[in-house]
Amino acid sequence: MPTHWGFADISCFLSVTGDPRPSAVTFGVAADGKDAPAVWSAVQQSWTVATGIKKVIGANVVMNRIRVSYGTEDEADLVYDMPTSVGCVGSGQNLPANCALLVHKRTQKGGQRGRGRFFLPWSVNESDCGENGIINSTAVATANTALNVWYMDLATRGVPMYLLHQPGQSPTGLPTQVTSLAVDPLISTQRRRLRR
Repeated sequence: MPTHWGFADISCFLSVTGDPRPSAVTFGVAADGKDAPAVWSAVQQSWTVATGIKKVIGANVVMNRIRVSYGTEDEADLVYDMPTSVGCVGSGQNLPANCALLVHKRTQKGGQRGRGRFFLPWSVNESDCGENGIINSTAVATANTALNVWYMDLATRGVPMYLLHQPGQSPTGLPTQVTSLAVDPLISTQRRRLRR
C-alpha cells in the first residue's frame, strides 16, 4: 500500500558480526516538507546520538542501511535506499536476534489505530533477563530513556515519528503522531529471526 502523501515509511537495517541475516527497525515519520534524501539524512543523524537508540543495541551491531519509502501524490512511493555505517555501543553479552526488546509506540488515540510497536534485536543482555522472561527494571529504565532521546531527536530534526496505518476493518485514516515510546518489561521473541 502506498505511504500517505507527506510521510515516509522507514526501515533501518541492522547486522551483527557472524550472522549474515539482517534485522530491521521500522517506523513512520512526517516528512515536514523534506525530500526523500533529506529524510534519509535526518534519520541517519538521529542514530548517531550517543545517548540515543545506539546505546541500547550491542556493540557488535552496525546499522548499515536505511530505506525511505516516501509518500507522493502519485500511486507509487518514491524509494530512497542507501547504505550507511553507524556502530552501536551497548555493553554486555546480548541474547540472539530472535529475543528482542518490544517497544510500544504510544499516541493520544485509543484502540488498535492508536498504538504501534517495533522489535529491537540484540538489545537484551543475558544478565538482565530472568528465566521467566522478565527484564530487570534498571535495564528497562535505561532503554526507555535512550529510546525517548532518539524519539525526541527525530522530532528536533524535523522528522517526528508517526503511525502509518494499514487497511483493515475500519477506514485507514490519516497517520497518527507518536507521543512516546515505552519498552515492555517482558522479552519478546520472533521465530522468523532464528537462523535456519
